[in-house]
Amino acid sequence: MHRAVVRSIIGRIGFYLGATAFVAGVWYLEIYMQNKNNLYGSLIVQLSPLQDKQMSAFLEMNRLLITLATSLLGAIGFLLANKREGQSARALWAALASAVCVGLSLYFGYRAYEDIIQMLQPPYPAFDLTGPLVSWDRYAHFFTFLLGVFFFFDFAFHEVSKSKEDSHEYLQNVADS
Repeated sequence: MHRAVVRSIIGRIGFYLGATAFVAGVWYLEIYMQNKNNLYGSLIVQLSPLQDKQMSAFLEMNRLLITLATSLLGAIGFLLANKREGQSARALWAALASAVCVGLSLYFGYRAYEDIIQMLQPPYPAFDLTGPLVSWDRYAHFFTFLLGVFFFFDFAFHEVSKSKEDSHEYLQNVADS
């Protein structure tokens, strides 16, 4: 009994240390990204109709990915809230990996939005959606979301197949009694 309590305390301390390290890493990355000034492009006074369309398409794609990522986090939460006993550690790791990837996707979506705001700020507003800073955030936003979807499908497939096995086993027990 004493050993289980000690393991629980050590596990909780490890979790908090890991969470603190993760938050500190994200904070450091945010400071690094804010201090990086890599905006290239021609100086602008007003967006041309083509640039306005590009901006609208970019912002709509950003909104779509943020909406999908938020929905995916909700689905992960729903499946975890309905967890049954005997859930494998592999399935839980897939859910955790999916949540982390989707969380990173949300972060990079926010960074892309911040880059657009910075791009249009005085004293030197420049418009270039293909610049390295915006492109990096855009690609990271999409590919971390895609990786999160991959891990979610692994987790969901495991949950659905386990659910089918459990219901089949239940029906066998009912039929046998």
